Amino acid sequence: MNIKRLSLAIVIAYIVMSILGITTDILLAEHMPQMKALGRMGADLEAHIMWMYLGYFVITIIFCYIYVQKYAGKGWQEGAKYGFLIGLMMAGVTMVLYGTMPMDGKECALSAVATIIIYMAGGISVDLVYKKDA
Repeated sequence: MNIKRLSLAIVIAYIVMSILGITTDILLAEHMPQMKALGRMGADLEAHIMWMYLGYFVITIIFCYIYVQKYAGKGWQEGAKYGFLIGLMMAGVTMVLYGTMPMDGKECALSAVATIIIYMAGGISVDLVYKKDA
């Protein structure tokens, strides 16, 4: 395993998935009022947001590590497939939230689709950055 390329892949995937996450949050905000109402706001959000960033960074590290160990070198399509599967797994968390919190089914579906797209982009970016040793 090439640690430099893995590190770069982690950083790029984190940036790509963060940009897509922020973009989908902005684009879908008006369609997801109940989900937004459940979240922290204002000073409370500012006081805790580093935990969110750290959590997503840990997820990205594991996401990239698994890809590099098992799937690297098979092409961007493999990255997309891997991202789809991990995104589908992470979308399951949204389904759990739907079952336990007062949120609309449409909001759950939008969040799940956005999550899958974000992880597919992450998988593609990892593949494009990390090239398996020849």
